[in-house]
Amino acid sequence: MKVIDFEKKGNVIGLYLGKDDCFDYWFDDGDDAPYEHNAGTVYDEYIEGFIEFAFPLKVVVQEPADDYSYNCNSPFSKEDFKNRKAPCLVIIKNCEYFWNASYSKYLGAEGENVLKIYYEDNIDDLEKRIIDFGGVKIC
Repeated sequence: MKVIDFEKKGNVIGLYLGKDDCFDYWFDDGDDAPYEHNAGTVYDEYIEGFIEFAFPLKVVVQEPADDYSYNCNSPFSKEDFKNRKAPCLVIIKNCEYFWNASYSKYLGAEGENVLKIYYEDNIDDLEKRIIDFGGVKIC
């Protein structure tokens, strides 16, 4: 299975899962940016599972909607996420201050202190990466 949508509440993320061979999944207003003011959750008929992970307090979990530099309107639609133009989540550890961990600042970053989650990521591979990064599967 693969990631087809997400939710975030603080340092807890929920990932909606779909079949690996499903490429026509969609959302209400999925092609409208900003996604956070327009798009709905992936349609129920495409959801095959749901999984949640929690991260320690010293880890910062960011989605584009959290980034103050976008002035409350991220430039992304859920279609952009589906087409892997940008990760839906950027997770940063060993960041001294929360306000120094903006999504856009770490968008191009690589390394052991940054984990990016994209739509279409295989959940088995991603789960291992999340746990190695310090996340905990909670359901």
